[in-house]
Amino acid sequence: MLNTFRMGGIHPPQEKHSAQIPLSYAKVPEKLLIPVNQHIGQPCEILVNKRDEVSRGMLLAKATGFISSNVHAPLDGVVEKIMKFPQLSGKIDQCILLKPKQTGQDYARIIAGDLTAANDPENIPAGEIRQRIAESGIVGMGGAGFPTHVKLTPPQEKRIDALIINGAECEPFITSDHRVMLEKSEEIIKGIRLLQRIFGQIPVYIGIEQNKPDASAKMRSAAQPFKNIFISDLQVKYPQGGEKQLIKAILKREVPSKGLPMDVGVIVQNVATVLAIHDAIYFGRPLMERVVTISGNIVEAPGNIVVPVGTAVSYLMDSFGIDPGRVKMVLNGGPMMGKTIFSLESPVTKTTSAILFFDEKAYVSRHENACIRCGNCIESCPMGLPVAQYAESIRSNQINKDDFSGILDCIECGSCAFSCPADRRLAHWLRLGKSMVKREMN
Repeated sequence: MLNTFRMGGIHPPQEKHSAQIPLSYAKVPEKLLIPVNQHIGQPCEILVNKRDEVSRGMLLAKATGFISSNVHAPLDGVVEKIMKFPQLSGKIDQCILLKPKQTGQDYARIIAGDLTAANDPENIPAGEIRQRIAESGIVGMGGAGFPTHVKLTPPQEKRIDALIINGAECEPFITSDHRVMLEKSEEIIKGIRLLQRIFGQIPVYIGIEQNKPDASAKMRSAAQPFKNIFISDLQVKYPQGGEKQLIKAILKREVPSKGLPMDVGVIVQNVATVLAIHDAIYFGRPLMERVVTISGNIVEAPGNIVVPVGTAVSYLMDSFGIDPGRVKMVLNGGPMMGKTIFSLESPVTKTTSAILFFDEKAYVSRHENACIRCGNCIESCPMGLPVAQYAESIRSNQINKDDFSGILDCIECGSCAFSCPADRRLAHWLRLGKSMVKREMN
């Protein structure tokens, strides 16, 4: 029987056109614009100056607190400038403009040069694993960007008795995790074994949606020698990949309102994050590149490409032969939770799972109509929120933290807006309401 969460959820078109295309590797671009802050938490301190020469793996910006994350140079090169520039999110932030020395070279060859085994990775103590993860600048690669070493250091009173590895990848179009599971399954299992060492060989559940049978089979084969690593086959249902939804689907545990997975004894990690942990421990490789899905209705040959952090969207367009004249909309992430980007020169970060390109056929200018009280938004909400009521109050600016504290449970999945026949911008209003409540609470 397939697992799933009970409350809400929707079934948008899958559009997984790039799932069966093997990973490709970028040619080294002429420039990298490396964001200094690619994580949730305190900003980094820049360690380099204009005209400094740097080498691959060198620390460019260091974490300034426990909840912060280091940034490293993906390539040998020269710092040309330190500047502010729009990120994929639209936020303007500090970046390091790097001129690579290996421009035009195959990035796969550069990555292959890292493959020198670390000293006895099978017997590294738990504390050192956490320390290396922190030093390597690893963050959650599913999108949130929370520093991984923090997630792996819960308070002592929070006893962790299960790990869930998120391979659901429920967003339409995105297949980067799918390809990683197919092509790096053994490395992911080794990464899982490292996490088990931190928490005392507790059971691990790898959640994979039913639409990825090849990935499920590959991961099951790689996990077969280990009795406490299990594959959990999931229904194809959005947002199956949400942490709280995964925990409910696999372990039948309910994360409390405003709570965290650790409150029910669970830590959730994305498969790409686990691969980054493997690379950090086995090869001493910081998080400097990632797999990005390139797709959309105008991409004739969609795929997944390994690129260094700091690669511009425009460079990816050139690599995939995308005609800028046809582009009406570009999304950072999937069509459900992704955001339109501000500039084609904005760079890929550690949390960039996909860049999607669409023409006017996919772009729909919507006009909000009156709510018809159909209840679709409430029925589809995986958190069971009174969405229509919240949205109407927010539109009328009648909201306060006492009456609307439950809105903070919204995971911004967009299921409500997708299911609304009146084309109401429900996800937008709830996102705005969350920010209003947080502002009142502060």
